[in-house]
Amino acid sequence: MDLTTEQRGRRAKEILEDEVFASVVSGVREQIVAQWHLTKLNDKGMREDLYMQSRGLDEVVRGLRTHVANWTMEKTRTSKKRRK
Repeated sequence: MDLTTEQRGRRAKEILEDEVFASVVSGVREQIVAQWHLTKLNDKGMREDLYMQSRGLDEVVRGLRTHVANWTMEKTRTSKKRRK
């Protein structure tokens, strides 16, 4: 899919502001923390898996925020060029 920076930014913003998406992200984070609290002291592998799940979720959200930031910067540059 070949989208413009604006299209990607707008879509990413819609996703980040979507109540269902936010609820799912929040729920997954809570589940990860709850599972982590239930791990046994010697269950290092499970804690590492949960950490990686948390990092993966963070990367998805960060990727969406990056698209929004790129779009915002492009809008700023475009508006500055128009003023000149």
